[in-house]
Amino acid sequence: MKDITSSAISIQPLLQGLYQGDAGKVKETLEEIGRMGKGNREAMKALQEFLKREKRMPLRILATQIISQVKEYTPPPAEKLKKPGIFQCPGAEKIKRVEIIDVACPHCHKQGTASVAGFEHEFACELCGKTVQREVPESCVEKCPVGSECVGEERYRKYLKGRKKAP
Repeated sequence: MKDITSSAISIQPLLQGLYQGDAGKVKETLEEIGRMGKGNREAMKALQEFLKREKRMPLRILATQIISQVKEYTPPPAEKLKKPGIFQCPGAEKIKRVEIIDVACPHCHKQGTASVAGFEHEFACELCGKTVQREVPESCVEKCPVGSECVGEERYRKYLKGRKKAP
């Protein structure tokens, strides 16, 4: 971790240089703060204060660019990321939705309909009762890191089983 106190001490003289009349010197000061001020809260506050007071547009633009260099961003841990709601994710909705499809049974060779959930890869023929297999369509749930939580563990396993059997 950075030693903020030593960084703050070395940056203090630079912060004083922001309020000079000479635009060239202010520009140099801003660039130096950009090099030295990474993660320094005092530098960030000083730059924000500078933006409030400064009227010269080229210096304001440069200060804004320097703020983006100085600002330290750490992405939130994976545990804090919001998981999609059950019906917010289009892949989950596709898997959970029950569809009525037209089927030609490979056993009795008769045309019929079947109601099948999106994760089911096999179902019973309504006419002869024998098991009919179908190809399960690809879904984003397969690649999603929270896919099993999104659709439920049992449905997720059945979905993956159907995808592995697909030709």
